[in-house]
Amino acid sequence: SKIMLERARANEKIKWKLNSQITGVVGDGKVEGLQLKDTKDGSESTLDVSGFFVAIGHDPRSQLVKGQVDLDEDGYVVTQGRTSYTNLDGVFAAGDLVDRTYRQAITAAGSGCSAAIDAERWLAEHGESDAHEAAELVGGGYGAGTN
Repeated sequence: SKIMLERARANEKIKWKLNSQITGVVGDGKVEGLQLKDTKDGSESTLDVSGFFVAIGHDPRSQLVKGQVDLDEDGYVVTQGRTSYTNLDGVFAAGDLVDRTYRQAITAAGSGCSAAIDAERWLAEHGESDAHEAAELVGGGYGAGTN
């Protein structure tokens, strides 16, 4: 968030290495440093550290369903209210595809549980033949290992 970025920039203990890519980890049995490559001039350097965190980003990775279910301007799947229902009947979305706020594994797991409950209720109402039809619409099969 903008506030957290401002706090980090104001913290004297944080050193910024812009335009840098980690190319390796230095250390024998424990982290002692990071090998860096400058993305502008290609120069290499080593930064002494005793640990680091890997952040993988917040891209919803919705390319698979693009053009099939509604996406918002940032690529997140649009769901109906507080449910996992999408605009395509019988297709549900959860986790990183819909969570633009918390973006944590634990909230994705809870979201997946909610989607499973929504799917169970949908199946109870619509039956198996509708489930096969919904699966075909998004190019997938129905169930594990069935056609």
